[in-house]
Amino acid sequence: MNPQEDRDLEKKLRELEMEIDKTSSEPQVTKERYQPEKFADKSQNSDLEVFFGSIQKWFERLPSVGKAGVLVVGAILGISLLSSFFKLLSSLLFIGILGGILYLVYKFLIAPSSSE
Repeated sequence: MNPQEDRDLEKKLRELEMEIDKTSSEPQVTKERYQPEKFADKSQNSDLEVFFGSIQKWFERLPSVGKAGVLVVGAILGISLLSSFFKLLSSLLFIGILGGILYLVYKFLIAPSSSE
């Protein structure tokens, strides 16, 4: 395409946009040209942002009692998960210490007597 055809296409596009704006009764959002560098960083986090944004909108629509209920249930679940994590951690630590003690007992008490 030559530059004259590009200008003609842009002019026609602007005319079509103005015609659509006139026929539409909804408020118009400002239009921006696509800029790849603007969207390059957001492409990785867009799913999480959409997910958390929808949760935030849902939470904001709740009445005050509902918000308090969600916070209380969330706190109970959080404390329960934290408690379970610490129980698992202490169990793994206990198994490690018990394994170490059993190894030392085997090494110093059982292994020397079996070699004689």
